[in-house]
Amino acid sequence: MQTPSRLTEDERLFVQFPVCTIQTSVLELSERLQIPLASWVEPGMGKASGFGCRLASGSIVFLEEFDHARECLGSGPTVYVEASQLIELGIELTISRTIAGLSVQRQCVTWSQTEDGLEAAKLVVQAAIERRAKRENGA
Repeated sequence: MQTPSRLTEDERLFVQFPVCTIQTSVLELSERLQIPLASWVEPGMGKASGFGCRLASGSIVFLEEFDHARECLGSGPTVYVEASQLIELGIELTISRTIAGLSVQRQCVTWSQTEDGLEAAKLVVQAAIERRAKRENGA
């Protein structure tokens, strides 16, 4: 099985949307997948770390873990995917492909997106499309 790869400078998610939270620490995944871990401070949230990668399937994912959540709540990283992918494939298929691509077991998923979240993803994508169109039209 092909392992995930580092993102190039211009690769990113158009509209990132949370799909699940996993128990496996972002540090462990970073080391196992040999993808550099970035660290930063998120205003109001504290220290965070994470990385983005391209899965063998071609999908881009981003993992973000807050130190406070790991230390105080035992919570691992939230996994973000492209919102349009979530809409196209649905929740279960997106999660299955994503965790398989990260070589994470299904039992490591501690939270997953709901159908209400899927509807929210549709609204977020539509808003992003409208913002892009306005920018392109000079509005």
